[in-house]
Amino acid sequence: MSFYLKDILVEYQDHPIGLDEAAPRFSWILDGDEKNIRQEACRILVGSREGKSDCWDSGKLATAESKGIPYAGTDLQPCTRYFVNVTVWCRGGQEQTAATFFETGLMDPSIEAWEGAKWIAAPRYTVNAANRGVFILESEFRLGEGSGRAGVVFGANDSRLLDESKNEYRIAGENYIRFEINIGKEQPVLDIYRVGYASEDRADVPFASVPLVNFEGEEKRPLITDDNKYGFHTLRIEIDGNNSFTYLDGVLVDAAVQKDAFGTKTVGRVLNPRGHNDVITYPRLNEIGFFAGDKDTAYFKNLTVRNMRKPSNVFIRETPAGGLYGRKSIFEGRIEVQDGCFVMNDGQVTADPSDTSVPMFRRSFAVEGERNLKKARLYITSRGIYECKVNGEVLNGNLLAPGLTQYDKRINYQTYDITGKIKDGDNAIGVTVSSGWWSDAQTFVVKNYNYFGDKEALLAKLVLEYEDGTRRTVVSDDREWKYYGEGPYVYAGLFNGEIYDARKADIYEQYSVPGYDDSSWEAPVIYKPVMIESIRTMPEGFGRAWPAVNEGEPLLIGGYDAPVAVVDRRAAKTRTEVLNGVYIYDLEQEMAGVPSITFREKAGTVITLRYAEVLYPDMPEYAGNEGRMMLENYRDAASTDVYICQGREGGEIYQPRFTFHGYRYIEISGALNPPKPDEVVSLQYSSIQDFEGSFDSSSSLLNRFTQNVKWSQLCNFISIPTDCPQRNERMGWAGDTHVFCHTALNNSNLKGFYERNLTAMADLQEESGQFPEIAPVGGGFGGITCECASIFMTYELYSQYGDIRTVEKYYPGLVKYMDYMEGQGLPGEAPVSTIGPLGDWLAPQETDMQLLWNAFYYREADLMSRLAAILGKTEDQEKYSHLAQKIRRFWNDTFVDKETGKTITMDKKICDTQCSYALSIEYGVMEDVKRAGEHLARKAEELNYTVGTGFFGTGLLNRALTRLGYEKAAYRLMLQEGFPSWLYPVTQGATTIWEHWDSYTKEKGFGGQNAMNSFNHYSLGSVLSWLYETVLGIVREDEHPGYTHFTLKPVTGDLEYAKGSVSSPYGTISSGWKKENDILVYTCRIPANTGATLILPDGSVQELGSGEYEFRRNWK
Repeated sequence: MSFYLKDILVEYQDHPIGLDEAAPRFSWILDGDEKNIRQEACRILVGSREGKSDCWDSGKLATAESKGIPYAGTDLQPCTRYFVNVTVWCRGGQEQTAATFFETGLMDPSIEAWEGAKWIAAPRYTVNAANRGVFILESEFRLGEGSGRAGVVFGANDSRLLDESKNEYRIAGENYIRFEINIGKEQPVLDIYRVGYASEDRADVPFASVPLVNFEGEEKRPLITDDNKYGFHTLRIEIDGNNSFTYLDGVLVDAAVQKDAFGTKTVGRVLNPRGHNDVITYPRLNEIGFFAGDKDTAYFKNLTVRNMRKPSNVFIRETPAGGLYGRKSIFEGRIEVQDGCFVMNDGQVTADPSDTSVPMFRRSFAVEGERNLKKARLYITSRGIYECKVNGEVLNGNLLAPGLTQYDKRINYQTYDITGKIKDGDNAIGVTVSSGWWSDAQTFVVKNYNYFGDKEALLAKLVLEYEDGTRRTVVSDDREWKYYGEGPYVYAGLFNGEIYDARKADIYEQYSVPGYDDSSWEAPVIYKPVMIESIRTMPEGFGRAWPAVNEGEPLLIGGYDAPVAVVDRRAAKTRTEVLNGVYIYDLEQEMAGVPSITFREKAGTVITLRYAEVLYPDMPEYAGNEGRMMLENYRDAASTDVYICQGREGGEIYQPRFTFHGYRYIEISGALNPPKPDEVVSLQYSSIQDFEGSFDSSSSLLNRFTQNVKWSQLCNFISIPTDCPQRNERMGWAGDTHVFCHTALNNSNLKGFYERNLTAMADLQEESGQFPEIAPVGGGFGGITCECASIFMTYELYSQYGDIRTVEKYYPGLVKYMDYMEGQGLPGEAPVSTIGPLGDWLAPQETDMQLLWNAFYYREADLMSRLAAILGKTEDQEKYSHLAQKIRRFWNDTFVDKETGKTITMDKKICDTQCSYALSIEYGVMEDVKRAGEHLARKAEELNYTVGTGFFGTGLLNRALTRLGYEKAAYRLMLQEGFPSWLYPVTQGATTIWEHWDSYTKEKGFGGQNAMNSFNHYSLGSVLSWLYETVLGIVREDEHPGYTHFTLKPVTGDLEYAKGSVSSPYGTISSGWKKENDILVYTCRIPANTGATLILPDGSVQELGSGEYEFRRNWK
């Protein structure tokens, strides 16, 4: 056999089921041992049965195209399997055939396609007080005659402050926050007590004391007078993580005033001793209760806690008659009750209001065996993330399903073939739904708790088809399905972790088994999220408002393009006991996912797992914490799992299901028999299933760097491209996404993954045409450096895959964006409020922002001209070409000094930075590239070949130098070990790419940036594409999109050898060279159905067809 077919893909996926694409695209790869394999013709048959072509026969197509060929047959029907046969002819009439299948989904994005299925949710709220950092606490109370002090308590008995190993201040003891009304003073005041949160806290001295007057009003008339001081009052406290706003009888009485460059505004009082922004969040809700002063009596009608974000539903309400849902009050038997009030005499009482578990749903159904089941398909999704079990078996498929999309605009559903899991007679299905990306803690703004909604919900449709042609549906509803809220998953959140009570494991193991006793289960409720208006949490003129959500019904789309799976496993290498009973396990590799740990403990043993990227070093500023985990950079993400042991003989394995963490170190406390290192295994999650990109060389540091890039990509490609996988962020920042896109595509087939991200950007595009800085979710800040991503990535995807449909799909939105840009002051001095505020983010050398923004605008116009040409839109092409020329003239007239050729600012000050030259060269806006290249080479030398660029300049730096003949300078930069450089973090022990060039140094530790500091950020690793394109010499050609033809032009430098590979739609391209004395040995592999121009260092040029080659040349 001279060639064969493999990887027959439909919509770039292998055997997909649940496709909602009316005209799916077919692709395949040719392979074989011979050289010069080239497709001459192909034929695609699609049929409703194997061996049939009743749906489409393409006929014999005289084409070399083997990717992205669209279906052009009869209309595809929903929920139908189609069989595909592909026949390919190569030279000499050689012929091969291969087959695959795909299955359509519901083919209708509306809820009507679900045949009566409803979104069902728990009738009660899951409350875990230790993980609630955003809430409104309210109580109606009065003081007894002659009494002076009464108040409410929250944040009590925070477990982090009861154990010195769980906080960086090494505090251990009683802790609480108390807001009390004190009328015993000359003027009534609000006294705030903070106890046990910092070493300076005192139980006998208020943390703050303010008069009870209108905080915002000019008239400071007391709110409590002799006439009303013993009447009922309502005290309301709003907590948004670290801050408080206090109201008495609806009037704001305590907050703070903030004055900065953006003006003066009212903000919350900071309760957290660590500060209010980008810090570990204190207080959390924890235990709540009441207080009455010494010899005082106070009467409390209630204690209510509600969500802050709309719809602001009450999730805790304690009254003498009981709590919510008919349960007893948490204060019953502890506080006297009189006349419908809790009566407090002298003292303080608190209790934990935590209630219910992560919701579980189940449904029993019967299958009539005599009718012979033909097939069973489950269509399922959730608002939140789910795990589904049928007849006791977990369905294989996505982790963290359905993944993150812009939930208010579209939600992906999954399709499962469960035919083999269904039995004749009784069957059962069970689904557990946790918060995921829907609710709970979200984004880097703590106030965005419950971003999309306050309850998780399930939508499911099971279709049973019998051999006799009949069918039956089983759909989610509030009649036949049941809900349970006392399961083993006590709590789960993506940021905060998971609490699992293994003593209830039997419930989870059995609830999807037929015959399970669900008589104590309740009916679920139908759930419909409410519209939440746009809110602004960042100053006007700096960042965007968070968009309104749930303004309409979302589209329900079959999801098959970014599944999350376990892609690697690593056991811990070492175990260290840092404190008595506190063990830290080192994986020696930063990862993102969950652990799988074996415990051998008694039933009821409570084990706490915490996660960290780094440990505190042995330095004076970290005295007392050395060797312990540094968690300040996780901020509001507690990243803590709690496992309560079942006590199973022989041991038990705990593996979290409804969360994930970014970490290198795992801390285990509470275990009497701590696991051995090989019993602590970490599972790497990622949406990248195959990693084709590789690089190996004679430099071990360079090799480690390339591995760091790989790991950061794996960790930050979990459902969406994120900035970081560990702290309270994990968001799809568009700036990070577009700077790394080119590098990422070299590593893996990510077409569907990135198109999914482009769709999220399109879903968030405003009526004005402006694109988001973050997608999904929206909000953020950045301006043009982020908003350009839709244009940049559309062009990048077309260049990588050659699929014109990608351009067709997103082009209208890009045009709308360019129309918006016409009114934003570019070319020219653009307003920071719309085009800014970000420049070359985190660069050691600051580059003028107006220079950058105008260069970005040129790049947008230039790429739009190319995209218009691809679509044959001549008028648009000319329009954007003229715009690009206009911008280019302005840019060179404004930002280039005519005498020296140096870059300058608008007011003619020298702006002589690596980024100003590299970006302008690579974006094509610089006219005199020769002089710019000289200046760039000079800047490299002046900085002793260290890197002076940030997120947007770093990936372009070496490319620009190489383009203009300064390969040696680029090599020196790449191999530099001093600070700042790509290899410097490697010398400091990095196993992933850092956010900062100096996230950690052995000399300065974390440099005072403990909180704003990620050790897993891929952006600065975008230079990996230069290693592929220059050192290996694998260069994609713009005139041949999709790698139908490419260039091989290796540049040897201060290495003895280099070899590696990149991903292409036609298969893996490999290239390598090594120096053997005076001989350079070069090898390459060119995929079938492609060709390459080989340019060796000796200047020889030749055309090559597919196959494997070796060349030997003199190199000295």
